[in-house]
Amino acid sequence: MKQNLITLLLVNFTWSLIFSSCYKPPPLEEMEPEEMYHHLRLLYERGRYLEASDGFNYFTLNYSGHALVDSSQYFIAQAHFNMKEYLISVDAFEELVRRFPNSKLVAESMFMVGRCYWEMSPRYSLDQEYTHSAIDALQSFIDYFPDHQEMALEAQGYIGKCREKLARKHYSNGIIYLKMKQYGAASIYFRGVINQYYDTRWAADATYKLGLSLSGEDKKEESREILLGFIQKYSGHEMVDKAKAELNSALNSESQE
Repeated sequence: MKQNLITLLLVNFTWSLIFSSCYKPPPLEEMEPEEMYHHLRLLYERGRYLEASDGFNYFTLNYSGHALVDSSQYFIAQAHFNMKEYLISVDAFEELVRRFPNSKLVAESMFMVGRCYWEMSPRYSLDQEYTHSAIDALQSFIDYFPDHQEMALEAQGYIGKCREKLARKHYSNGIIYLKMKQYGAASIYFRGVINQYYDTRWAADATYKLGLSLSGEDKKEESREILLGFIQKYSGHEMVDKAKAELNSALNSESQE
């Protein structure tokens, strides 16, 4: 009896697989809106993002007044994000915010605009337009939706990564000018790191390098002040001993003049 039951279950399972694999849904235009939406959600969840996106586009065009139209717009944007088509995804998320300002999906859409820009942000040495756009979008999300604490914390994390990248770019530019002995230009970049990106790991390095740049500009007194401040503020930094040596060398030179 038990063997017969197992056999019956296996047969039913096999036939269900056959029928499910052979089943073809009707064309979208023959579906009711709710049926269409759930069919497209299934495509999305199975990773068939292009088909899902095309279908949700059809839904939003033909059922613009339906209660699920904002959700359809959201899945269009998410589908393009998952396909790494980030600029198209930005446009789709922004359209949701623009067309459905009262939707419960607006907060996440604004956050995702920032995520898209972050994903497009290149390595530090290249143009950082998308990095700045990511900061602006993520900060706007935080400003508008401070109560979304978990997502706001994630947004702050991405902003921190963006600021690290921008600081590194400024610092690297300063290093280039320092090596070329163009001390004035180097000082401008190092000051930019200190003033604008004071909360990044590059602020300490920039402070030390600013002291060297000022020395190269023959601004001895200001150089000493910067190096002394560096030693006091970043006492555990690997460049502290070198900064002390620079100070001692400067003081010895002055005493011999």
